This record gives sequence, structure tokens and C-alpha cells, in this order.
Amino acid sequence: MSIVHPLTHGQEAQWFLHELAPQSGVYNTGIAVRVLSAVDVPALRQAVAALGARHEMLRSRYAEADGRPVRVESPDGPVRLTEREHPGAADEDFHTAVRSALNAPFSLREEVPFRIVLLTRGPEDAALVVAGHHISTDAVSNTLLLRDLLQIYRELTDGTPAALRPITAGYGDHVDKERRLLESGRGAAMKQYWSGVSLGSTPAALPTDHTRPATQAFAGDTLRVTVAPEATDAVRQFAAALEVTPYAVLLGLFQSVLHRHTRQPDFAIGVPTTTRLSSRMRDVVGNFMNTVVMRSAFHPRSTFREAVLAADEQLKLGMEAARYPFSLLARTAGTPRAAGRSPLYQITFNMLATAHLDAALQPVLDTTHPEHVTRHAGLLLGPCHVPQQEGQLDLAVDVLQGADAMALDFRYDTHLYEPATVLRLAQHFLRAIDVATGNPDSRIATARLWDPAEVRRPPGRGNGATRVNVTPAHV
Repeated sequence: MSIVHPLTHGQEAQWFLHELAPQSGVYNTGIAVRVLSAVDVPALRQAVAALGARHEMLRSRYAEADGRPVRVESPDGPVRLTEREHPGAADEDFHTAVRSALNAPFSLREEVPFRIVLLTRGPEDAALVVAGHHISTDAVSNTLLLRDLLQIYRELTDGTPAALRPITAGYGDHVDKERRLLESGRGAAMKQYWSGVSLGSTPAALPTDHTRPATQAFAGDTLRVTVAPEATDAVRQFAAALEVTPYAVLLGLFQSVLHRHTRQPDFAIGVPTTTRLSSRMRDVVGNFMNTVVMRSAFHPRSTFREAVLAADEQLKLGMEAARYPFSLLARTAGTPRAAGRSPLYQITFNMLATAHLDAALQPVLDTTHPEHVTRHAGLLLGPCHVPQQEGQLDLAVDVLQGADAMALDFRYDTHLYEPATVLRLAQHFLRAIDVATGNPDSRIATARLWDPAEVRRPPGRGNGATRVNVTPAHV
């Protein structure tokens, strides 16, 4: 017998976004890993079935009841292992197939929005994809699914008992906790805080290369740049000297670069946070992400040190109120909005440390070292970087902190920006790291972030101009 569950406000927002573009996989999220050893496919099939029995989200689809979206949980798990053969495929073709497996759209009404796919091109050459729609999962949940799947697989293949903790709570408990928060004085205080932050705020608005379409197309691409090891070390040292986190350093510097590019003295961006704050939820699969607003204020004499300290203060205050559902705030902000677009931000900045996801799986998750291979659960595994969630926003910057390296993913709307423009922004961010860590008290307004060789054109919107003569789309 099926069980009907209410949704969080964040899930409801995901439902409505999906309804705007049901044929798009722009809200898919997942993990892909390389498998460079033989796979016991029958055992993997059993492991996937056991995974569905363990996690309720792998037995849940979505529907409408009384005009509102709901989650419908079934007693059995329809998620099964999908097997695809690509014998002898070239690297580019195989990567395209992996990317398609992760990003192909789901029908929230007709299927459980998860898929687990084994793509094989040789006896010891395959890729394993764990993917889901964001309404049901997030980065931590994807890691939980991969962790549990591999542990169950190992138990089935060599008898090593799967060290899986019993799941003592359900996602419905999280939904109830959100409802109680919104009915409490604490929830009212959080709302008041975010309303104050958002009052009169303007989203950061980078100059575009093309006129914004009347309807969002959800088309995007990803530019990845690698941060030099010495710059990564400099960020850590700068953070230690100011007694802040590396995330605060990078957020403050990114806001500084946006200030230079947009010429806005006051603007807002989004920062993804988690509401997975209870130990009871540590093994629960679901969408625990909540994007909150960070607001910046600059003046002609602002320094990088001041920007970083301000970012640190924003993060500390914001994290105290991070459980308040941003999507509810956006609906009550009173700011005009276009379909599918947040009225409070169109640029986000996020940092993801692979060790914080799962220490044992870090070598598999660390895509800053795609060449690394490790033995885990009886399989030889390696990381596989698959771009995803492209075109949701004007720009989303993700910092991936690996074991000893750092990479930056710039996910951008290809209907607004040319690759060269995004590369130029990325180069200025890297330059800001060098300048700020070398001289924290230098003024942002006059810092030399532009290379002298760059040919600058007056900033403008919709003029179709590419403002730097470079060609790479991926680094």
C-alpha cells in the first residue's frame, strides 16, 4: 500500500521548476565513477535492489493531491540496475554516454526519479552512475547511496559484512521539523533576519554577451579551472591569519570580483547550505539543500581584507538562520519574478570538500585528480567528472576542495555568455586570489585584476560582444 507524504518548501519549489521544463535534466544531480576491474553484475543487481529496500526515496515518485505536490512512497522499489553496452567506444563517445546517463530527464509523476546505470565498454572498463532529481536527493545523499551500494556489493561478493547503520528516521521527520520551525518563535526570528538581509537588495548582474531570452531556456555549459597548488596554500594561510575559513576567503574574493565586473556597490548572491543538521538524518537520502542570500556592500576604499571579514560575518550569521526555507522567503519577498528565476539572486557560490562527504570515498569523489585509482569494495575505482545542473542560473561557481588540490567549476547560461567571457571572469578570480593573499590591504577598486594584454570593451548588455580574445571552453 502506498503512503502519501507532504513535501518541504524546497521540494515544492523543485516540483514547480520541473513543471516549467519537464523535458530537461537541468535539475539532475549525481555521481559517476570509473570501474577499472571486472564487475559481478548479478551481485550489483542484487545490491541495487537492496539499496531500494533501505532508502524510501528510491521507492518514491511524485503526484498532486488537493492542488499541492506530494510524495508517494511504494512498498517495493522499482529502481533497478540499468546496463548499457558500449564496446570499444572512444573516450569522448563514452564520456558523452556517461553524461547522458546522469543528465537524462525524469518524469516525476510516472517514475521514481533515480537511476543507477552500469556502462561497459570492456571487460575491465566501465562507469557506474548514480543519479537522481534534486527533489529527492543532494550531494550528500548521492554519496550515501554510492557508499551503501558499494558496501552491499562487497558483502554479496566476498562476504564482508556491510557496515551500515540502521536508519532510525525518515525524510518525513525532516518535513515535520521544518513545519514546526515555521510555527515557532525561532522560525519567525529567522524570517525576520532574512527579510532584513533581502530588503532592498539587488541580484548581482554581470554584463551579458547576448540579450536575455524572454523565457529561460535552461541551456548551459561548464568551465573548469584548476587553482595552482601555491595559490591553494596561500588561501589556507590567509584564512588562518584572519582566523576565518578558506570558504570565507574565497567567497569574499568572489564577491570582490563581482563588484569589479558589475560595478554594483550593493548586491546579493545565493549560497547553498544544508539543513541536514540532526544526527538522525545523517543516513537519510533526500533534498536537504537550502540556498540563502549573501549580500555585499563595497565602497571605493574597500580592501580585500575587509571583504573577507565581511563574508565571514555573513556566513556566521547566515548559518544560524540557514534552516529557514529560502523558497518560502522568495515567494513572500514581494519582488517581481520571471518564471523559473529567483527574484533575489541569479549567481551562486558554493564550496564542496570531498573529505566532508565521505572520507573513505574521497579518492573516488576527488575529480581534481582524475588519474587516481583506488581499490574499494573489491573494485578498482577512479573519479569521473561529469558536468551537471548547467543552465539553472546565470552563473553558478562551485569550488571543489580535493585532498591536495582545488578546482573551480563555472556553470553558466549559454544563452547569455560566451565561453571566453566566463574564462575571463575565472582568470580575474584567480588573479584576485594572488593579489589578496599577497597584499590583503590593497584596495579592490584599484587592484590589478585585468591582464595588460586584455582588450577591454565598455561593459554592456545584449550587445553580443565577447570581451576577451580567447577560445577555450574547458580548462
